[in-house]
Amino acid sequence: MIDKFTVVDGHVHTFSSDEVSKKILTSFNKVYDIKFSNPGTGTIDDVIRNMKKTGIDFTIMANFAPAKIIHKNNSWSIEMGKQHKNLIPLVSFHPDMKEPMDKLVEEYILNGAKGIKFHPMAQGFYPNDARLDTVYKMCEDRVFPVVFHCGRVSNARLNNYADIESIMPVIKKYPNIPFVLTHMADGNIGDVFKIADMFENVYFDTSIVITGYPPLLKFNEASWPDNEVVEYIIKKIGAHRVIFGSDYPWGSPNHDISRFMEMTIDDYEKSMILGENAIKIFKIMI
Repeated sequence: MIDKFTVVDGHVHTFSSDEVSKKILTSFNKVYDIKFSNPGTGTIDDVIRNMKKTGIDFTIMANFAPAKIIHKNNSWSIEMGKQHKNLIPLVSFHPDMKEPMDKLVEEYILNGAKGIKFHPMAQGFYPNDARLDTVYKMCEDRVFPVVFHCGRVSNARLNNYADIESIMPVIKKYPNIPFVLTHMADGNIGDVFKIADMFENVYFDTSIVITGYPPLLKFNEASWPDNEVVEYIIKKIGAHRVIFGSDYPWGSPNHDISRFMEMTIDDYEKSMILGENAIKIFKIMI
C-alpha cells in the first residue's frame, strides 16, 4: 500500500529462474532492438522483493509463451499464484497448441487463473483466428477478462498481429468480455478516445506509455512525457477505464507510481487507476 492506496501492478512478466530470465530478456531485447537496461530480472524472488520495496500489494503475472510450451508455462504461473497469494496469474493460449482449449479454460479457472493474456505479435497469430473462438465464447459466457498486447514493442513492429485493427474484430464480436489493451493502445491518443467511446467493455493499461522510467521516456517513441496530456486523457475517458501496469522487468513500477502520485488527478481517480480497477476486473480477493 502506498499512502492510502491499494496498489496493483496489472502488467508484469515473471520467470522461473535467473537462467530463464537472462535467456528471455537477452533474446527479446535483441529481437525488438531494446537498447535500455532492464530495471529487474522478473524472477519470483525479484518481483516480490520489488513489491515490498515499492509498496505494491498485488502483481498480475501477464505471462505468455509459444504453442509448444504454453500449457507448461500456464501451469507454472498458476502454481506461483497458489504459493504467493499476492501474485495473480493470467494464462495464455495459442491457435497451434495441441491441448484441448475448452477443457483447459475450465481447468485454469478452477485452479485460480484470473484472465487471459495474448501477445499476438510475439506469439505470431491474428487475434481473430477461428481456432480461438471457443476460448472467446467461454470468456464471453463467464465475463472473464482478456488482455491484449496492443501495438509495437519498444519501437519495433515485426508484424500487424497486435495492431488495433487486428484486435478490433474480436472486441466487436464479444461485448461481454472485459478487454484490456496494454500500452494505452500503442500510445495513439486518437485510438484511445475512439475505442473508449465505442466500447464500454474496453480498458487501457498504462505500461510503457505512461512511464516514469527515464530510459523509456528517452527511447520509446510511443511514451507520453507530459503529465498534462496524461491528465487530460484520464479526464476525457474516465479514470475507471485505466489500469496501472509497469511491464516489469522492462518498465519500472517504482518510477511509474511516483509519476502517478505527482499528477493533478484527485485521490479517487488515483485509487481507481492504481488498484481498484484491476481488483474489480480480475476479481482479486483482498
